[in-house]
Amino acid sequence: MVEFTSDDLDYLSRFENVTKVMPKDYMILSETILFLVDQPLLGRAIGKQGSNIPKLRKIFNKKVVIIGDSPQMDLFIRNFFNNVTIEDIELRDVMGEQAILLTVDEKDRGLAIGKAGERIKAAKEFLKKKFNATLHLKTRKTMRRAF
Repeated sequence: MVEFTSDDLDYLSRFENVTKVMPKDYMILSETILFLVDQPLLGRAIGKQGSNIPKLRKIFNKKVVIIGDSPQMDLFIRNFFNNVTIEDIELRDVMGEQAILLTVDEKDRGLAIGKAGERIKAAKEFLKKKFNATLHLKTRKTMRRAF
């Protein structure tokens, strides 16, 4: 069971006031705030044509990212890295702990890591908290045809 502080409740409440969706969790990074919402409510949270994002950005004075949550680890990872070409998700059991090997196309490596490594750090933290799993990023070069 996750315990929230009064500051946490304030962030969650302000998000809900704008979106009419209660987030399941959130994380504050240096320039971004991430919110997890149930996958079926993702559209409502984002708003028609993304209308809620600028409102939230103004309230929190940070870039706002809303991610669809899932109880299935592979779907959660795909939602988290929705704009990254995922080549493979491999689950391994390492000394009783789940390890995830996420393979992305080399051209998307920077996108997967994020500015100052924030995206990959956030993914690792959420995966540890939700699934007690560690995340390891691998890249794969794609073969390009010469014409």
